[in-house]
Amino acid sequence: MDRGNSKPETVNDPAKPISQKDTNEASNTNQNSAKEQNDYQKIDQHARKAPSHLRNSAGDLVAYLSSVSKDPRMLARGFFVWSSENIEYDADGYFGRAEKAPNDPESVMKNGRSVCGGYARVFELLCSKAGIPVKKLSGFAKCYGYSPSKQLTLNSKTNHAWNAVQLEGQWYLVDCTIGSGHFDSETNDFKKEFDDFYFLTDPKHFVSAHFPYMDNNLEESQKWQLLSKPISLEEFNKSINYSPEAFKIGVQAVSHTTAYFEMKNELQMTFKSHGKEDITCISRLMYKEGNWLKEQRNATFGYHENDVCKILVHPQKPGMYELTIYGKLASDDREENIPQVLKYSFKCTEVTDETHEYPRKYRPAFVEKCILHEPRRGNLPSKTEIQFRISAPHLQVIKVGGTSLMKQGTMFTGKVTTPEKGYQVNMYGTRGDEYSSLYNFYTV
Repeated sequence: MDRGNSKPETVNDPAKPISQKDTNEASNTNQNSAKEQNDYQKIDQHARKAPSHLRNSAGDLVAYLSSVSKDPRMLARGFFVWSSENIEYDADGYFGRAEKAPNDPESVMKNGRSVCGGYARVFELLCSKAGIPVKKLSGFAKCYGYSPSKQLTLNSKTNHAWNAVQLEGQWYLVDCTIGSGHFDSETNDFKKEFDDFYFLTDPKHFVSAHFPYMDNNLEESQKWQLLSKPISLEEFNKSINYSPEAFKIGVQAVSHTTAYFEMKNELQMTFKSHGKEDITCISRLMYKEGNWLKEQRNATFGYHENDVCKILVHPQKPGMYELTIYGKLASDDREENIPQVLKYSFKCTEVTDETHEYPRKYRPAFVEKCILHEPRRGNLPSKTEIQFRISAPHLQVIKVGGTSLMKQGTMFTGKVTTPEKGYQVNMYGTRGDEYSSLYNFYTV
């Protein structure tokens, strides 16, 4: 996550790409088996307990970790964990709030602070000391400050560094920087949060956010994607940046498969899961005003239908927007801190109804798999008869205000006269005696 190098860093002896079959069998998307995770526990704990004086000597640190295991895979894991846990991202230097920390590996180890190049150099140094073949790579990454609306070119400055490591004759990809945490976009501070997704990551997932480009040599650099069919920079620009969580729960965009697009008035987006379990998606729409982002509330509306998640998006004015999709498994009952799974940028060229808002949706509507067919407008005209129609396979009674809707099969329908301007209109339902809020409207 460097600001960028005027010249990409040199990498010698480009790796021979492994086949997609080998990729799937060998790295397995970093979703390691339970046995592998158990194998890692001992080296992980040992790395986290490393005495602070080992910062002063890469050789001593390698010897310390080798006392647990001399297996190259275990050692590489230990180096990844130690680097991610003991190096703090130099956010103050990155944003010019302080002098930049030195970037050579010895200084980074001692000071415990650097940008991505320092993380990659430390991992390279430790692997080299242990006799493990390793490469420091650099190129473009879809990390902090990235926007799909800004196309990267071969003249753009590279902005990130990571590693490739050879184990048992195969090359694997590692990113210690992202493994150590991420930027808080509101405070511009780095939040430490260990994530081992970027240790020996499946190349077809790694390329979602990383595009190697070194020595102004595209052909040689593409080999370090470790794919049998490397993608072009144009494809990288268009592709959606799926988060690690998206790969873990199997989220896939169905309707909108490019990271940037243009639209008018309203759009419907569709997402599905590759896994056996359904997913739940929610969204947040942000309007771009210069360098600032302003949230547009009640501008998106999600529901689940026919084994897919659908999200309606209705901007309130033309302009540039960022749409963030958050997702979780349907069995996940958390209501807060739902992880981001992907993000879009789009340009809205026309809005016919600038007063449009969607109803507010409550968690029970997701749990009960409700689909609100009408009205899908949250701001209803006052003192007006409104048709309500909602399908709910598990509920016995649904009311709007004090009016019960008529039930026929799984569909509930009825007409309700709205109160005067400025009042809330609540829809709630029950399987038995206890009612839960489903949707909220208000009168205008």
